[in-house]
Amino acid sequence: MSAPMTHGTSALWSLLARVRGMVPGTAERMSAGAGLLATLAVGVTTFAAGSLEGPSAVVWWVAYAVFALTFALDTEMFFRALLPERPVVAILMVSGITVWLAEPQLGWSSVLLVVTAATAAYGLEPRWVAAVVVAQTLAVSIGSALSGASVPDVVLTTVTYFAFQAFAALVIGSARKEARSREELAVAHAELRATAAVLETTSRSAERLRIARELHDLLGHQLTALALELEVAAHRSTGESLEHVARARGIAKDLLTDVRATVGELRDAPIGLEPTLRAIVSDVPGLSVGLSVAEVRPLDEERALVVVRCVQEILTNTLRHARATRLWIDVRSDEDGLRLSAEDDGSGTGAIERGNGLRGMAERAEAIGGSLALASEPGAGFRVLLTAGPA
Repeated sequence: MSAPMTHGTSALWSLLARVRGMVPGTAERMSAGAGLLATLAVGVTTFAAGSLEGPSAVVWWVAYAVFALTFALDTEMFFRALLPERPVVAILMVSGITVWLAEPQLGWSSVLLVVTAATAAYGLEPRWVAAVVVAQTLAVSIGSALSGASVPDVVLTTVTYFAFQAFAALVIGSARKEARSREELAVAHAELRATAAVLETTSRSAERLRIARELHDLLGHQLTALALELEVAAHRSTGESLEHVARARGIAKDLLTDVRATVGELRDAPIGLEPTLRAIVSDVPGLSVGLSVAEVRPLDEERALVVVRCVQEILTNTLRHARATRLWIDVRSDEDGLRLSAEDDGSGTGAIERGNGLRGMAERAEAIGGSLALASEPGAGFRVLLTAGPA
């Protein structure tokens, strides 16, 4: 029986060890590359050895082909993933165990079981990963016994590949846990930036309204009283003094008109949508965001707040669920109304489930007389379109 520590196993061990400490995207690519390298090493080594004959050889190669193809597709290195994680792990486990039991004298073929354990750790809950590792360890033990190995060799092979599987599962599981923690941190960071931007905008709006009220209530009233006093004075003045009083009354009326115009401008001033959105989408960890804002017709405060909140929700949903690297957001406000569109390059989905966030976006759109449309396909990203007519 071949020694369990083969070239394929060594490559898998060393590459998996390098996964820890890397950024999530790099860790995923490295772990996928490690598994693919180990899988190919099994096939190449077996072909080079030329030790397979008879019906069992056909079973071995068919099962190996199923395993290699399934794993290659699941890595998303060449194509988008076509199956959910559980069916993929089931196919890998069955085909990997078949490869091992068909020709148990090929000690290196059990490397595939280590790849399966790593794949399970990537997408399944810990209890299911443990079940996969236990089932495959039993298969290793049975295959070793069927190959005619001595009891010490059976025990050694079983313990060795159990350790390999546990190591792979722990490394990948740890990397995924770190990735999820970083995703949660990125989401919290994005939400904090959005809240700060909204708070800053709201504070500016509140300050403008306060100044407008002060101008109207204090200066406006005082100028009105001054104009009335000058009106009375004009009726009681004669000669040269009447000319000066009339000129003063005109200046007071002009000042009152200017104050009222300023108050109106302060109340109706746009909040500056693009700077607020830029503050939300800039420097998002792990996600490149492209933003285009064309505010041909300035939005009122209610609609601007709807856009800000929807962009915030789109960003956090992309970070949480899309597995995307890029997000494009386009906002346009003109005579035809408001249009907000967003699209990512993530994994997409075949069935859109409207959670609290998406329902909240739809409710915000309806509150301004608009609508929300969602579209997605597996491997084709996620698209959001919010439209509303002119205010």
